[in-house]
Amino acid sequence: MSSSSSRPAFRPGPLLTGKSAVVTGGAHGIGAAIARSFAAHGARVLVVDIDDTAAGALAFDAGAGGSIEVLGHDVRETTVPDAVTGFEPDVLVNNVGHFLRPPRLFAETEPDFWAQMGAINLDHVLRWTHAVLPGMAERGRGGSVVNLTTVEAHRAIPGHSVYAAYKAAVTQFGRSLAVETGPIGVRVNAIAPDLIESVQVPYTDMLSEAEWEQWPAWAPLGGPGQSDDVAGAALFLASDLSRYTTGTTVHVDGGTFAAGGWFAKPEGGWTNRPRHA
Repeated sequence: MSSSSSRPAFRPGPLLTGKSAVVTGGAHGIGAAIARSFAAHGARVLVVDIDDTAAGALAFDAGAGGSIEVLGHDVRETTVPDAVTGFEPDVLVNNVGHFLRPPRLFAETEPDFWAQMGAINLDHVLRWTHAVLPGMAERGRGGSVVNLTTVEAHRAIPGHSVYAAYKAAVTQFGRSLAVETGPIGVRVNAIAPDLIESVQVPYTDMLSEAEWEQWPAWAPLGGPGQSDDVAGAALFLASDLSRYTTGTTVHVDGGTFAAGGWFAKPEGGWTNRPRHA
């Protein structure tokens, strides 16, 4: 008898029934899409965001019995509210992050700015994960931590060196933590988006018609991607579908990371030396 024959087959239906999940920065964009998808799959979701009004207006398909609750809070604060640990989350999504301002050379930045970047991209990930892990261990039903990073944690982004450094730190933190927490059944993974339409990067408003036609060259799958594309990866990592997946990064980027600087040519074929008209 093979070992796989003793494992139940996955069936269609709600993937997070009976689970509770905390999603930081869940009022808009990717965070909101993740919160809606979790609730639509039966999870009890706590959305933590400074914009509690927008978070409270999130709509989702409640057919699976899920729910969304809201906690107005800035995750950059140095304490994690008791309401978070009291929620007894099975899933924590550390979604908050931002590059804060237009590109600047590193030599033109200052220590105060580095600290701001750390506060919004790394520090809260450490605090919130540290706060929920003991409860996950005590309850004995495992858990899932999902950290939102970026493709720039894996490649250069000129003008945003400090941002890239902190996002890379989040990636390595999760990878190492996954090895530590595997024995207690807590999985830790990351999602690295690229070319996703969002509040921070509104491609529809940013690009001209001529630029819009360049999507086939920018990403093998074209684009832009949508917040729901990232939510699908988060749903996988939060659910039992990923029961044997930890310490890894899911790239939701239309293939840009895999392409590694290769671009489709209009006449066919590929080039790593794009020419501008």
